[in-house]
Amino acid sequence: MAFLRNFFGLQSFFSFFNPQNTLFKDVFLNVPTALSITDENGIIQYVNKAFMNLTGYTSDELIGKNHSMLKSFKNEPDFFKHFWEKLLRDNSFSGNIWNQHKDTYHALHCITITSITLDKNYYLSTHIDVTEEIELQERHHYLAYHDPHTGLANRSLFEDRLSHAINNASRIGHSIGVLFCDLNEFKQINDEYGHATGDEVLKIVAQRLNSFFRSNDTVARFGGDEFVIIVEHLEDDTQLSRMAQSLALKIAKPMSELNLSVSACIGIASFPQDGLTKDQLLNIADAKMYDDKNRFYGLVS
Repeated sequence: MAFLRNFFGLQSFFSFFNPQNTLFKDVFLNVPTALSITDENGIIQYVNKAFMNLTGYTSDELIGKNHSMLKSFKNEPDFFKHFWEKLLRDNSFSGNIWNQHKDTYHALHCITITSITLDKNYYLSTHIDVTEEIELQERHHYLAYHDPHTGLANRSLFEDRLSHAINNASRIGHSIGVLFCDLNEFKQINDEYGHATGDEVLKIVAQRLNSFFRSNDTVARFGGDEFVIIVEHLEDDTQLSRMAQSLALKIAKPMSELNLSVSACIGIASFPQDGLTKDQLLNIADAKMYDDKNRFYGLVS
């Protein structure tokens, strides 16, 4: 639409819009942006080549059909209610919409719709496929807050959620817990079996952690073989220690797919009993984990 406005000027384009105008046909059909024109009921009147390429349909398959033939189930349930409200109120619409290609795959289109009044009302729409662009943005956002190897939250997301959990706990008056988990002799696994096997161990441990905790808890990988968990809404003073014991047993179960097993040392800290800030809770849980690690290696009685 921006191209047409710049090329013609909006009013000039409206007067230029005439299906019998040869120059109009040439420009409309060949402009690289996908264009469609519908009547006020959404019935397609004209499409250009770029629009046909974008949707996979021929002009014969599109013209005379309602534009809704392209809509995808991936749109939010109330999307079209708001869409029509804005279009009828403002005589225009700009935004992203999921459409379905003839070959059944779904694509996210950035669309701009403008009302044209001639013998009756029409709508001129531009469509740009932004699926790959949006997916890339989402991927970059995901990687900014998740460990790419296990899919768990990374340290940045974990600390943000821990701060949020502390604020909620302070306001509501309940307790939360932090578990700091470190695998034992993980370097030996890498050295003996190779880093590929070590990577699989980390993935299996991540899966076991995810299955152990509730969906509203946060499981994160800090790096290496360190995993940290936020447990929301502790029920009593002993829940966290009982969870740590059960978790250690779950992690230590043999990994049949790799024919090996690994154990873990776990330190715990609870808010507000052990600390009132994010750093205090992490430092205490980390220190207790190292106490457990020293006992594992027989360094303390």
